[in-house]
Amino acid sequence: MITTDDLAGKRVITVEDEGITQLQLGKILRSAGMVQIGMATSGPQGVALALKERPEIILMDINMPGDYNGLEAARRILAEYRTCILMLTAYTDYADQAMEIGARGYIMKPIDRVTLLNRIRQAWVGFENG
Repeated sequence: MITTDDLAGKRVITVEDEGITQLQLGKILRSAGMVQIGMATSGPQGVALALKERPEIILMDINMPGDYNGLEAARRILAEYRTCILMLTAYTDYADQAMEIGARGYIMKPIDRVTLLNRIRQAWVGFENG
């Protein structure tokens, strides 16, 4: 059984260029009582949205269209304020780089509810304690 009580009410933005994945993420987040306060489809849009809304949690795809990718977007966001960013990707080769810039989690696609909520919860607990 997933315990998501500590996630309920958390404000989340998703930065993902695939519409189906965006919808899936939103459904999973809502099922855990989180509030999806915005969506972006590129790194630059994600940075602008994050700096405007200042969510507690950001789910960030790595490979997206735009002037820069999710890794650079995460770097720019974290340079401005402290938040819990989890990277979403289909590629294993960015994990070290993601952790070096301050991401709190690295989630491989395809995403399922149990894995996503467990990873978010682990990342959030670590973020709050560290």
